[in-house]
Amino acid sequence: MKKLLPILILLAFVAFCYQIIVTFFITEHEINYSLIASDQRHYTISEKYQRDGERHYYSFLIKSKNKHYTTAVFNDFNKQDRVITDIKYYKKNNLQCIFPIYKRNHTFDVACLLDNQQVSPFYLLESGNSDFSFISKKFSEEGYDERYYKLEENITEEENLSIYYDYIPKNYLFAIWNYRGIYIVNSDGIENKVFLNEDHYENNLSIVAGKYYVTVNTDDEEEQLNYNQIILYNLQDGGKSLVEVDLSQDSYFNGTFNDKVYITDPKAKVQYVLDPSKKTIQEVNQPKEIINSQLKNAGKDFFDSLHVDNNKVNNKKISSLYDTTDIKKNGEDYYFKTKDGELYRVIQNDYEHPILLCQFDDIKEWQVHDDGLSFIVDDTLYFYSDIYGVKPVVKNLEFKYNYKNITHFIREE
Repeated sequence: MKKLLPILILLAFVAFCYQIIVTFFITEHEINYSLIASDQRHYTISEKYQRDGERHYYSFLIKSKNKHYTTAVFNDFNKQDRVITDIKYYKKNNLQCIFPIYKRNHTFDVACLLDNQQVSPFYLLESGNSDFSFISKKFSEEGYDERYYKLEENITEEENLSIYYDYIPKNYLFAIWNYRGIYIVNSDGIENKVFLNEDHYENNLSIVAGKYYVTVNTDDEEEQLNYNQIILYNLQDGGKSLVEVDLSQDSYFNGTFNDKVYITDPKAKVQYVLDPSKKTIQEVNQPKEIINSQLKNAGKDFFDSLHVDNNKVNNKKISSLYDTTDIKKNGEDYYFKTKDGELYRVIQNDYEHPILLCQFDDIKEWQVHDDGLSFIVDDTLYFYSDIYGVKPVVKNLEFKYNYKNITHFIREE
């Protein structure tokens, strides 16, 4: 026993050192492994992990025979690998669903194939798929969170908005323009932040850079030739600052890069860069364009036309397979919208097996960042995340008539 004790101490020390190395130095891994589930079905899993600050992202390509499923979760498993420990399988007619079980018995969203095309639970609910209604009862029997696969009409009426608080992830915040300022909506409630004394209907002079809501003071714009103030509002701590400027009323925002705002005054033929965190603005010596979310030197005719970033990216594979250039990217994942109003997500560059998130005839103002996706349909703002899938979060009658640049979201720190 005395000889065994030093060995046990040494093994414990080695394990401790290993955990320290993993915790502080490992930021990514990629591993392939096999899993025999509790029902004896066999799966092969491609697992990728990436850490970016406090963001822990796991993505999975799961195969069983000729079936492909992709899924992803944001969760801290202490950077461990092989985090899927079991997979529940359900089938009804031409619908097949799997529910991965992760270490510590964590469960997240379900992955379903409808006629061998992966679709989201929201798509199945919206289309009234009766087979999914049958399968979802099995989820309840297993004790899974019903918010993943049910649409409840639990709406709260506040400030002329209808809000689905149950579907707002706790670490996300929405800013909605209300002509004199913004409504700030999160899972805890709503606040009305007023910036202006007079209504400014079209929100063409606002943008979000990092955690800052940036807008121009348009009060008395009919009496003045230039804009003299930019308002900076910190969406996380509520701090408000003013930056003095001298911009013609032809000025516009090019977009953001590295949480800085690029502003062009074509009348004065000057471009500025605004740093909200430092509350500073300075002239740009060589004008810049923001194209496909990248900063590039502008040409000599830069001031002759508008140059506004559309936040799209190029992907020849997606364009050739699905006949679309309406493509956006978050981290390593691609999202794209087809001409038929279908929104897809591509995980682990598995272009042949994208996830159909939803389909609407008239999707407006869709944006992807901070591991979330939002879009407006009719009078409703929808949000997609790995926490609840696609869900409605806010209804506003104004969205029917005024939707351009009216909503933004950030992930709170």
